[in-house]
Amino acid sequence: MTTATLHIFVPTAIRGIMALLGPRLDAAAGRPVTQIVDLNPKIPERIAAGEAFDIGLTNPEYVPALIASDQVDPATHRPFGRVPLAVGCRAGPRAEPLRDAFAIADLFRRADSIAYTGAGTSGRIFLDAVARLGLSDTLRPKSRPMGGGEPVASVTAGDTELAVAPLSTILSTPGIAPAAVFPRDFGTDIDMSIFLSASPGRGATAVLDLLTSGTLNDELAAAGAMRFGFA
Repeated sequence: MTTATLHIFVPTAIRGIMALLGPRLDAAAGRPVTQIVDLNPKIPERIAAGEAFDIGLTNPEYVPALIASDQVDPATHRPFGRVPLAVGCRAGPRAEPLRDAFAIADLFRRADSIAYTGAGTSGRIFLDAVARLGLSDTLRPKSRPMGGGEPVASVTAGDTELAVAPLSTILSTPGIAPAAVFPRDFGTDIDMSIFLSASPGRGATAVLDLLTSGTLNDELAAAGAMRFGFA
């Protein structure tokens, strides 16, 4: 890109984390970095459609097709963070979130309403988890598919009892707390990787290096995103 600003695609799941990192991204790049926020599945669609960008983050499974179409530099593709799927409720007295899949199933059975992101990765993973728990028919009448960011907003507004969302989204949303976090062995974590476009602007590599550096590991973990490696 030839504009004065770098452009980075940011998944809605880590919008809160990336907003906090914004000034450091600008400093690393030596110029402003504009964050374009969208759902994980929508980001590769926008790239495939030809939308200009310098840096991108999305689920790793979408990246090979973008590399094959010469829209992503394969040498720059790196792991970024792994975020557990979680369940949010309105913040109240501090309590340790549930971490057992069958306890979470009981939480869902007792809930009056459950919001999730209908077109997002977290929504797809939630529906798969519900099916594996044998709860699809039970939860269908009280499950509410919504747009990106809307499930947590509906809980904070008191319109919905529970929101299923990435842990990073729940932790960065005022007025909501994690009621449950799916265990890692249940296969519901959300992986995100990072890459550069085939022709990134000046400063993009410095941003990539910052976002994958070990100096951010503890900060990302506190925000709900743990580092991982490609299998």
